[in-house]
Amino acid sequence: MAIPLLLGVFVYYLLLKAGGYDLNLFVTISLLILTSSDLNVVLRFGIIAWAAASLSWFAYSNYIREKEQAGLPPALIYFVIFTVLSLLFSSIFSGNPVKGLSATGRQFIFFGFVFLIYKNITGFKEMIILVSTVILAGFVTSSGVLYNLITQGLIVLLASEAPIRVTGIFANINVAGGTIAVALLALFFSFFMKNKKSAFSKLFTVFLFFFLFVGLVLTNSRAALLTFVLGSATFILIVYPNLRLKFILSLSVFILAVLFIPPVNEFFSFFLRFEKFLNIRDHLWTMSWETIKANPFFGAGPDQFKDFFFKYITAPSGSYAEFMIKKLYTDAGDTGLSHNFFIFRTTELGIPGLITALWLPGLFIYFGSKVATKMRSVDWNGFILVTGALSVGIGLFARGFFESIGLLTHGWLMVDLPFWICFMIILFYYHRAFFDQTKILKNSPSHNRDASLSESTED
Repeated sequence: MAIPLLLGVFVYYLLLKAGGYDLNLFVTISLLILTSSDLNVVLRFGIIAWAAASLSWFAYSNYIREKEQAGLPPALIYFVIFTVLSLLFSSIFSGNPVKGLSATGRQFIFFGFVFLIYKNITGFKEMIILVSTVILAGFVTSSGVLYNLITQGLIVLLASEAPIRVTGIFANINVAGGTIAVALLALFFSFFMKNKKSAFSKLFTVFLFFFLFVGLVLTNSRAALLTFVLGSATFILIVYPNLRLKFILSLSVFILAVLFIPPVNEFFSFFLRFEKFLNIRDHLWTMSWETIKANPFFGAGPDQFKDFFFKYITAPSGSYAEFMIKKLYTDAGDTGLSHNFFIFRTTELGIPGLITALWLPGLFIYFGSKVATKMRSVDWNGFILVTGALSVGIGLFARGFFESIGLLTHGWLMVDLPFWICFMIILFYYHRAFFDQTKILKNSPSHNRDASLSESTED
């Protein structure tokens, strides 16, 4: 074990000498998103330690070189402080303070990583690197989905009465679907940027888009599909507001077709599992509500909703729902089991958790919409990047009505990081647009509308 580890460190050192800062940022964030402690606890700890050390070093190097250091807005700082304090107090008053404090520590470390990533952004290039890590994560996950499809056998899957659902490198199919959905959105937004791409690059991007789309469809995660559909629709309607009426008409026709044309209705009923729309979510929501009523002020405690499963279980004895809840209790981790972001935060943290669950979307949409409005007439590529990040967030917030994870899951790095990368992109442009306008005004439409943002953000 020691020899391969030392060899790996040596090889990475050589690559780091060749690629430097950009390579480290890409590799570090990719590993944080793609690996988990389920693979190897020691390896995961090593990756986290290396990520913290290297990101800190390069952030410090940027500061020493007096590169631009974009500050965080006070509103976000207040949110972070309130979130950590709510976790802390909930842990202290919970039935298992040790478990609660462990979740609090994870969330604190997570915010530390978000801050370090933010301090590693000095311009457009770093933001593209971060977006590329999200796309890579989606590609790897989609590859795993297709590999599982091949190894399991397509004929066997087609022979089953249930819709095809294939997971990739993640045991949790909803994690796999969410990862691919965000990557697919990031790739979709890249089509609208103004840059000079070769014919091969354009062809490869189109191929990658369809590859990710197939992976998303095969996961058959309805929440992930909702993320992609709503995210892409939001993006189109913001970028091209003149299409809003046509979009509403087209959506109305589509809904009528699904409702009243039998073949269309049957296809979507089978694929989207309309007969199991809530699956066991209604039971989990009821169990969560009973837990909230018993612990309204500080909640059950971080990662402790599972401790109330059998106290408030509502599924009939011997039913499929009871079997699935017991399976969830046995197989799943402790975080995000309510299958609704807002209910999850309230169940585990009480009223402060509900406040953070509503505060986060408000902050994100406020900054995102404000920056997008500012960037539209100033820097097209910046506008696309910010609008894309905003659209991803809106898609994930909609997903939050059916999934707890992917936004603020007690410091779950690999799941929450893509959303916070989008948030950091928005906040970086917020600083540029409202506190350092000279960085973007030189690329205004009156000077060079078709110039790429990479030229406009050079220091």
